[in-house]
Amino acid sequence: MTKITDNKEYFDTCFDRQALSAACFEGVIFEGCDFSHCNFTAARFIRCKFINCRFDQCNLSVMEMPDSRFNEVSFTECKLSGTDWTRAYWPAFNLDHELRFTQCLLSNASFFGLTLQEVKMMECQLHDVDFRECDLSKAEILNCDLAGSLFNRTNLQAADLTDSRDFSINVLNNSVAGATFSRLEALSLLESLGVNLVD
Repeated sequence: MTKITDNKEYFDTCFDRQALSAACFEGVIFEGCDFSHCNFTAARFIRCKFINCRFDQCNLSVMEMPDSRFNEVSFTECKLSGTDWTRAYWPAFNLDHELRFTQCLLSNASFFGLTLQEVKMMECQLHDVDFRECDLSKAEILNCDLAGSLFNRTNLQAADLTDSRDFSINVLNNSVAGATFSRLEALSLLESLGVNLVD
């Protein structure tokens, strides 16, 4: 089993079934690494870099990531609830971070104010997620459950929310030009306009 050590670089390394709940790592660079069935619950990654990495069936709930960087990272069937993504490092010159979440649990997470153009979220549970003031232009948020999630001054221009449901998006306070919604779910957008619908 590969041990993660502070201030070390790991290239094309596989981390499998590592139990590192509440562990703390600093200055570690992961590039081209695979994480499978790992438990990083409440772990702290301080000033770390994740470049072209894949997480599969990992638990990263309430993970802390102060000043850590994520680029070209995918998460599949992972638990990421309660994660504050705003504490990571998001350089202004790199607008497309190529983040992908597939069948993940992201409830109670915060993306407040982040620029996440073209982010991909497929078949995820996104309960009570904070997307306020977020730039999600051209994002793909497909077949996701958005119950209780917050949208305010959110840029959803040209975003695709096909088959996503239970969202509450005020079209007067959010940019939705060119966005795609499933026909039945799009009716909820009219609620913010005070429109009454009858059969």
